[in-house]
This record gives sequence, structure tokens and C-alpha cells, in this order.
Amino acid sequence: MKRPEDRLHEQVWRALTYALPADAVCTSHENRQNGIREGARRKRRGCLAGWPDIQIIWSGRTYLIELKAPGGSLSPVQRDMHERIERAGVPVAVCRCVDGVLNYLSACGLPMRGEVMA
Repeated sequence: MKRPEDRLHEQVWRALTYALPADAVCTSHENRQNGIREGARRKRRGCLAGWPDIQIIWSGRTYLIELKAPGGSLSPVQRDMHERIERAGVPVAVCRCVDGVLNYLSACGLPMRGEVMA
């Protein structure tokens, strides 16, 4: 059974596939806990705990988005990482729905190719 946040992540990814400008680069970061061994392996490879779920690069700018299902909250590790990122000059948005993501990106000035019908 999928977790609510997994469904949200898939919905957002589909929407971004259609909505983002063709020259935007978008990636999803998987940070799910998969045990101590996998966590240690990721750490050795430079994976950072608490990194936002979605990263978009467009026209020299970086947009970071943390997805949370309704009622979900940031973990202490996520709060700390988001603060570090923001101190480095990149804002992090926490969004709970597809419209929240698209509205955030539009407010930042990122043009959308078309309207996504949800």
C-alpha cells in the first residue's frame, strides 16, 4: 500500500513533467529510510539527510520543494537541513498538493508551459 506522501510525490512529478519549461531540469531525491546499512552507504556517497524531495534548476536558479501529505510535518533533520539551505541563499518551499507546488513556482517567476488538469 502506498503512503499518502508517495501518492502526492507521483502526482507532483506527473504535473511537473507537463508544466515545467522544456529547458528546466527537474529531479526527485529519494531519502526514505531503508535501514542502518543503506543509511551508512548513502552517507558515504555524500547523500544528505533532510534534503528536499524535488529540485528544479531553470535559468540559473534553483528551486527546492519538500512534499508533505496533509497532516505531515517536517522532521528535526529536515528543519535543520532546510535552514542550512536557506542560509546558503536558496529558499525551500513545503507544499502539500500539486496546486501548492505550481503556485509556488509561478510566484517565483518560473513560467509554466500549460495548465495542468488535476
